[in-house]
Amino acid sequence: MIIACIGDSLTEGDHGIKGVRGVANVTEVNYPNFLAKITGAEVRNYGRCGWRSSTMLAWYKTGEIEVQDADVVVIMLGTNGGQASEGSSPENEAYTELVKRIRADVPEAKVYLCTPPNATVNPMYSNCGYAPQVAEAVGFVRSLSKQMNLPLIDLALSRVITPENEARLQGNDGLHFTDEGYRVLAEEIAAGLGFKS
Repeated sequence: MIIACIGDSLTEGDHGIKGVRGVANVTEVNYPNFLAKITGAEVRNYGRCGWRSSTMLAWYKTGEIEVQDADVVVIMLGTNGGQASEGSSPENEAYTELVKRIRADVPEAKVYLCTPPNATVNPMYSNCGYAPQVAEAVGFVRSLSKQMNLPLIDLALSRVITPENEARLQGNDGLHFTDEGYRVLAEEIAAGLGFKS
């Protein structure tokens, strides 16, 4: 089985830097890494820090994101903003086009949409301020999953990735995950795919 994971820094594996905003600190400890261990699948990481749906779509169009032989495609975008939960936006349109292209290119693959997980509202964390754009993305992704009849992994409803667990799971900046946080994120996604950790 091959799983292709498409997303932003939360897919790529950014751990954040305590007290600093907007500086990539990517490590090999990311949710796709843990997802491979949980599922036993070959998991490909197509995450990029700071990217939105439009930049991901542009990259997809280059052919460098290899989904042709994927059995499953997991898409988790929206943390970096641009989505609108109601109405339209260029980022909504780019996200929708990305999904349509993937479905057309690999119609036999199962495509899962993920809402972005918790983003802090605690001003003590350097990445406080992402929560409103994450809320917009959550609303949009939920609507798109219904509209396109695609399975949804609703990480925004996680009972583990919550404000109460930020210090442990997202302790550097309130947005990016720790090693333990990425393991938990992978467990939640694996469960949504039908695997038990």
